Amino acid sequence: MDKKEASVRLKCSCGCSAVVVEKTEWDDGEIDYDISIQDSRYDHNYTTFWGRLKTATKILFGKPIYYSDVYIEKPEIYKKFVDDLGALCVETVE
Repeated sequence: MDKKEASVRLKCSCGCSAVVVEKTEWDDGEIDYDISIQDSRYDHNYTTFWGRLKTATKILFGKPIYYSDVYIEKPEIYKKFVDDLGALCVETVE
């Protein structure tokens, strides 16, 4: 089945993370959206034994796990992201 894809990206002010919203239009007219936070830093210690054990313990007790966030220091950048998201919702993918 063929598909058309488009995306909108909001990069963190420090450049370490990004929010990515991807839109996929399938030939049958179905539309899917995928929202992800992509992290480019490796200094969180999530991959060590103790980091994984700490994360597993939090999950076991129902605590939220924060892997990354996206900090935007300029309101105009966030406004553009919101406008681009609005356009992504109404436009068909070329």
